[in-house]
Amino acid sequence: MLYSELFSNSLKKFKDKDKSLDLQILIEFAFNLTREQFWIKKNEEITDKTGLRKFYRYRKRLLQDEPIAYILKQKEFYGETFYINKNVLIPRPETEILVEHAIEGISKKPANILDIGSGSGVIAILLAKLTGSTVTAIEKSKKALYVLKKNIAVHGVTEKVTPVCGDLFPAAANGFDMIVSNPPYGSEAEWQDLAPNVKDHEPKEAVVAGEDGLLVISRIVDGAKYCLKPGGKLLIEIGYKQEAPVRKILESSKFTQIEFFKDYSSIPRVVLAQLAD
Repeated sequence: MLYSELFSNSLKKFKDKDKSLDLQILIEFAFNLTREQFWIKKNEEITDKTGLRKFYRYRKRLLQDEPIAYILKQKEFYGETFYINKNVLIPRPETEILVEHAIEGISKKPANILDIGSGSGVIAILLAKLTGSTVTAIEKSKKALYVLKKNIAVHGVTEKVTPVCGDLFPAAANGFDMIVSNPPYGSEAEWQDLAPNVKDHEPKEAVVAGEDGLLVISRIVDGAKYCLKPGGKLLIEIGYKQEAPVRKILESSKFTQIEFFKDYSSIPRVVLAQLAD
């Protein structure tokens, strides 16, 4: 069988023809090929039986709507590659908006930052690497904490990022210059309507926060005013149609200079607020 035949025969098994890029990536990964080698070898006979068996295992999982990030156990985010497994939410491009504005909000000297619900640690690690800041990365799931610690080690930021097992705020937390979070902000109704590749594979506790999706955001805002320095900044990723209620929550909790940033679909996705002096 030729590589091109393996690709075309596999694509026929999927109703969704958008899987062509995923299949190409799986072939490259299974046979340890670069993108250039894939095109050079596409009309060559497959002789690597181990790679073929590996590809068939990957393809079976893709047919079951498992996200490719979980199959490959890695995801590129903000130009870096992170270890991922089913115990953490897959980083989305929208979260890069939060990272961008967090970097902009850090003054010339490194900041003391709290990352709430750190998951795989992408936000904490990038802020440490790109700004030299020290970050406390808190995560309540012990399985997710394993992923977080692994990424901290792989990216060489053990001196800058401290992983903590806990729910929202570490004990005796105070004096932070900035708090960042990509919390669960989906509602129960939204969870039921999600595509199978999300609902059947990603951790529900990282997506859903009560009936209206605001439960965790409310808790973060309420606790943040006790943990931030006066004038400290809070950045949170939020969901669809949450701009108005989130603004109300912030305004009732001593936060000012509230600003919302839109995602690539023009939906308000990240909120930045400052604790009153």
